[in-house]
Amino acid sequence: MKYNPGEDLDNNVWTKEFLNTLGIKIKYTWTAPDAQYQQKLNLSIASGEIADITAVNTTQLKQMEESGQLEDLTGLYEKYAAPFTKEIINQDGGLALKSATFKGKLLAIPYTAGSLGDVMWIRMDWLKKLNLPEPKTMDDVLKISEAFFTKDPDGNGKNDTLGIAANKQIFEDMGSLRGFFNGYHAYPGAWIKDASGKVVSGSIQPEIKTVLAKLRDLYKAGQIDKEFPVKDGGKAVESVIAGKYGIVFGSDWFPYYPFVDGKTKDPNMEWKAFAIPSIDDKPAKVTVAFPVSKYFVVKKGSKHPEAAIKLLNLFCEKEWGKTADIEKYSVAKDGIELFKYPLVQTWPALKDIPDTYLALKEALETKDPKKLNAEQKAGYDKILGFMNGDSGINLINWATMRQKAPTDSSYAVEYNYRKENLLLVNAFYGAPTPTMKEKASTLDKMTLEEFTKIIMGVVPVDDFDNFVTQWKKLGGDDMTNEVNVWAETQK
Repeated sequence: MKYNPGEDLDNNVWTKEFLNTLGIKIKYTWTAPDAQYQQKLNLSIASGEIADITAVNTTQLKQMEESGQLEDLTGLYEKYAAPFTKEIINQDGGLALKSATFKGKLLAIPYTAGSLGDVMWIRMDWLKKLNLPEPKTMDDVLKISEAFFTKDPDGNGKNDTLGIAANKQIFEDMGSLRGFFNGYHAYPGAWIKDASGKVVSGSIQPEIKTVLAKLRDLYKAGQIDKEFPVKDGGKAVESVIAGKYGIVFGSDWFPYYPFVDGKTKDPNMEWKAFAIPSIDDKPAKVTVAFPVSKYFVVKKGSKHPEAAIKLLNLFCEKEWGKTADIEKYSVAKDGIELFKYPLVQTWPALKDIPDTYLALKEALETKDPKKLNAEQKAGYDKILGFMNGDSGINLINWATMRQKAPTDSSYAVEYNYRKENLLLVNAFYGAPTPTMKEKASTLDKMTLEEFTKIIMGVVPVDDFDNFVTQWKKLGGDDMTNEVNVWAETQK
C-alpha cells in the first residue's frame, strides 16, 4: 500500500468521499500484513470479537455461518444495492452470489473479479542479446532457461543469472510454477474433471510426476535457485528487481509491480508476456480459480448493516459509473493505486477481458476514444503516450502498454485464452467440505513438502506414487467423494 504524503489508511481520498457523500466514517478495529491477517482474523472469529464489516475467506465464511455470527443481507441487498452494483456482481451469471448464499439467505458480499490465467513473462532484452527466437513450445522455454543461466545475458561477466523464477510455496506469489505445470497438462491445487466426468484432484495425477522430474533436472543443473525452498515470494520479487531471473510465470499485472521497479533500476530491462506453451501438440490449458477470492461479511446485530452495501455502491460508481474519475479514485498519475484503500469492493468479471481489451484495441486502431469509459480512456492515453515516446511518471505508460496493448501484452494473451477456450476453471467452488475443514491444510502441507523434496532430489521421483497412496488414505479419498456429492447438487 502506497499513500500520498500526509495520507494513510484512515485519511485518504476514499475515507473523505465516504464521509462527505454517505456520512460514513471508517474506523479500523485492527490491521495486519497479509502474512498475519488470516491468523489474527481466526482468533477474532473464535473469540466472537469481530468488526462490523470484515473481509473473510471461504472457510471463515462457512465457519461464521455455522456459528450464527452473520447478518442476513438478503433484504438489505435488494433494497440498497444500486442497479449498477447488481449488474457488476451478476456479470458471472450469478455464481458469486450463489456462493455467498446459505439456506436461501445472502450472508456476504462476494468480491468478484475476472478469472485470468497465468502468463509467461520473458526478459526480451536477454533474448535479443543471446539471439534466441521467441518460444513456441515448452522445449523452447527449457532451451531459453539454459541459455539465460549459462551465457551471461546481463553481460556482467559473472555466473549470477537464473532461468525460471521459483519460491518455496511453489504455486503462489512471485515465482509460482503453476504455469510451468500447466504447460505439461498438469493442474496442481485444482479440482478437475477426468475422462469419465468425475471430479478429481489435479495434484495427484500422473502428469504431476512428469513435471516434478523435469524440475528436478533443472534444479540439479542450477537453473532454478538452489535456495528456493527457503525463499518466499518477497525474496523472489527482490531477485526479479535485481535482474536475476529471465522467465517468470504469473499474473497479468506484473509490469506494474515488480517489473517497473526492476526497469527503474535497469532501463534496459524489457519484459513481454507469452501464452503458456505446451510440451506437445495439444494446446496448454491454464487453470483459473473460482473468481471470488474473498467475501465481505457484516456482524449480526450491527447497528447499520446497510453501510456495507452503501460503501460498495459508491466504490462501483466512482470506479466505473457515470461520475468515475480514474486518477482521483483508482490509479493516480504517478501510479499510486488508490483503488486498494476501500475495504468493501467488487470488480466486474468481464471488465478486463474482453471489455477493456477490445475497447482499447478498437480505439487505438480507429484513433477514436469516444466510446471508452473513464478507466479505459486513462489506459488509452497512457498507451498513446508510450507510443509517442513517453514512458510516463514512474514508467506507468510502459507498464500499461505491457499489460493492455492490442499486441504483445498480457491482455492479448488472456483474450486469446478465452477466445480459444484454454481456461480451466476449478471444478469445485463450494464451501469447504467436512473433511476439507479437518484435513485439507495437513494434506496441502504434505503435498508441498513432497513436491519440494522430489525437486531437490532428497527423495526419488518414484516416491510420488507413495505420496499419492498416502494422500488418498489420509483424507484425500473422502474429500474427493464429498466434492463429487457437491458436484451432483450443482447439475
